[in-house]
Amino acid sequence: MDVEGFECLGCGACCRIPNGIVRVSDEEIARIAGFLGMTEQEFIANETEIAPDRKGLILKSRADDSCAYLMEDNRCRIHPVKPDKCRSFPYEWTNADSYEVCAGLRRAEIDV
Repeated sequence: MDVEGFECLGCGACCRIPNGIVRVSDEEIARIAGFLGMTEQEFIANETEIAPDRKGLILKSRADDSCAYLMEDNRCRIHPVKPDKCRSFPYEWTNADSYEVCAGLRRAEIDV
């Protein structure tokens, strides 16, 4: 993925994408649960739900579709252990609406 010039602006828009899905692997569940001081079973029961395609678990979102770990200052509460999907945006993947949602991507596109 060519995102030359991308710089995260820290706006949190990528954590507010409507219908955004963040799948979590067993390793990510263990990592996040440990960071939050929970057992893996507690984390799964309270912080995840079955993916719409029923092929794994995803992080729960708030009623407004924002990530449950997005804090008021637009920072990630689990940043040191955040899922690989979050960590790799936009370097390894984007959605059809990513450039519309992410001001950092729009800025990189304009500057190129």
